[in-house]
Order: sequence, then C-alpha cells, then structure tokens
Amino acid sequence: YLGAQFGDVTLVEISPLASYRVTEKFHAGIGLTYQFYKINYSGAPDYKTNSYGGSLFSRYFIWRDLFAHVEYAPLYVTFYEYYFDNNGNYINRQSGATWVYDLLIGGGYRQWIGQKAFMSLMVLWNVNETYYSPYRNPIIRIGFGAGL
Repeated sequence: YLGAQFGDVTLVEISPLASYRVTEKFHAGIGLTYQFYKINYSGAPDYKTNSYGGSLFSRYFIWRDLFAHVEYAPLYVTFYEYYFDNNGNYINRQSGATWVYDLLIGGGYRQWIGQKAFMSLMVLWNVNETYYSPYRNPIIRIGFGAGL
C-alpha cells in the first residue's frame, strides 16, 4: 500500500504486505510500515515526524471478493510537543518517541485485474486510537497486489 495526504497535514506512507492463503476464505500476513508526517498550521512551528513498524493481519472472505480485515499495527513514533506562553507565543519544544499499538478493524473489496493481479479498497477503524497514533478514523486504503 502507498498512501498520501497533502495540505496543512501531510502524510506519506509506504506499507508493503505479504499474505498467505491458509484456506480458500482465510488469509494471514505480515507487513512493514514507514510514514512521514508533517503538520503546518499558520502561526505554529512546523511539526515533522517519522514512524516505522510492522503489522500482522488476517482477512476472511465473506462472499466472493468481499472481506473482513483485522490488523495489529505496532509503530515506533517520534514526536515533538510544542509549548506556548499565555500570549500564544512559541517558547519550547520537547521531543520523544514511543511505541503505539493500533488495532484496525474493518473490511474491503478485492477487484481482480487479470488472473493474478488485483486492486483492493478497504475501510478500517482504529479501535485503539491514542494521542500519538498516526491513524485517524476512518482509514481508507487502496492498494494493488499480485498472487503467485
């Protein structure tokens, strides 16, 4: 999956996945994730961060190419917290890093493009959203894949 959002909030995500067909209807897999995140609000200092991690996921095909999806996605998130005085003037910045453990639940549809390639569309919900989580609900993913 490749993701991008531009504007006051910029997010670029690269998330390659590999899955294994356990049964005809049940697939399980792993993935890697890298994210670049930037916020640029008027009057505030730029906020930039990088996150990386992995994921474990499973899909159950309910009917033909319609599937349910569950994903556990731990990410190592670096962050900056800005402090302002009573007049709204920027006075300090503190940096840190933490692990964020997101649980994404939802579903999607797989559209075949030929015999081995497909496109998928998913809508997911982060049920474990925290202050440092990079995902905001709902999460919409579009991706392309190929089978062996």
